[in-house]
Amino acid sequence: FSRHSERAPDRCALWMPSGRQATYGELAALAASIQRELQTQGLRPGHSALLMLDLGVELYASVIALMSMGCTVVLVEPWLPIHRIEALLSQLKPKAFLCSLFGRIWASRIQAARAIPIVLNPGRSSPNARSALQVEQVDPKLPGILTFTSGTSGGTPKGVVRTQGYLLEQLKVFESNLMPGEVDWCIFANFALANLGLGRTTVVMDRKWSSRAFRRIASLPEALRPTSLTCGPAFLERLLETTVRSGLEFNALSSVHVGGALTDCALFERAFTAFPDAHFSHVYGSTEAEPVALMDAREAVSLSREAGSLQTLALGRPVQEVRLESQDSGLWVSGPHVCPRYWGDTPENQIHKRIDPQGHLWHSMGDRIRTDSHGTLWYAGRAGQPLEDFEVEQAIYRVLGHTRAFIHRDQVGGRWLLGEGVVGVERQLRRAVPGLRGIEDLRIRRDARHRARIDRMLSIKEGASWLIGIAG
Repeated sequence: FSRHSERAPDRCALWMPSGRQATYGELAALAASIQRELQTQGLRPGHSALLMLDLGVELYASVIALMSMGCTVVLVEPWLPIHRIEALLSQLKPKAFLCSLFGRIWASRIQAARAIPIVLNPGRSSPNARSALQVEQVDPKLPGILTFTSGTSGGTPKGVVRTQGYLLEQLKVFESNLMPGEVDWCIFANFALANLGLGRTTVVMDRKWSSRAFRRIASLPEALRPTSLTCGPAFLERLLETTVRSGLEFNALSSVHVGGALTDCALFERAFTAFPDAHFSHVYGSTEAEPVALMDAREAVSLSREAGSLQTLALGRPVQEVRLESQDSGLWVSGPHVCPRYWGDTPENQIHKRIDPQGHLWHSMGDRIRTDSHGTLWYAGRAGQPLEDFEVEQAIYRVLGHTRAFIHRDQVGGRWLLGEGVVGVERQLRRAVPGLRGIEDLRIRRDARHRARIDRMLSIKEGASWLIGIAG
């Protein structure tokens, strides 16, 4: 980023949904100003800093300022239970807290946050073009970003560690496999950060995927119109709905990468029609290993259709940077862009991480994967789901003509079909899947993060809560 800001300071680095823009030079100047203020107050390489900032220029400037001085950026989902946040901050003991007014209000309830000695509002920092960003030479094993997203069975928040070396390796993998266009439309924050390291322009989407943001992006001048897009299937569907309903055009898009959750073949096919000149990639990966495999989405859909699937189960072919190992517990991956062990001694490390005799770290994807004779990875359900239930779901989708349904096992192993549009076709469903204990119509709920995966427990709680404790 530092090199790009020196070579092309006038190039747009970030365009935000508010309409605010920042060039590479402006972003570097703001990061240098934040860095100088933190150093003046005593922040040093090796220290950690908690960030609680809105999605904006100040957030990215703060990440750049901290990482370039060898500090660890700590990110915590604000809706985690207070006692969990209190516990992890008490262990981490961040030296600095970078926050907006909302962050100050949020922290007022948490004693460990109030105890952080350095507090800075980056929004009040004044960029100084004469201040150069200092880039420290640090140990590549030093944590660059530490993200706490959810709790474990033991009640301790899980911390995903992205070391400085890992982030550089992931940047190389992004560049060789998912090279963005000169102007990249970003739904995921980590891709926006990668773009800053690649010298690309990032058009940032707001978290609400608001109609206002779509309209503003569609009306951008030619130099800022997105030429590439990285998103999940839920956002792709929202984009298609917007182009039809509002008549907005995004014809500059020449490449689209879709991942994060299984994508229906029909959704891809609609996108191929809407953007006939764009190249679509189907990407398989996870938070801890991104990407693992990819392939041309048209080929993935064709293979999946030939196999009789309504979902794009043909995931792709492994990127050359990873090694794969298929076990009963699911697919394990190893490579330079696979995240290290989770922070702390958490149960997830025992379940999802292992070190082989040669010292290589392996991560469990948690997915049941088979590989065909052409080296293509095929999804066959989560490792914890019986293979028979996954295959039954695929048969059900063929009867329903959609994928808004799933199989739930009660406490004695009885198989229930739950989903939308299952009433009125019970005879066909029971003929296709003998032995169903019951069929219940309920509204399918999606996960909060991707908005694409079926949240099975939430769907049951809201639509058939009596099933959770049924014993017979």
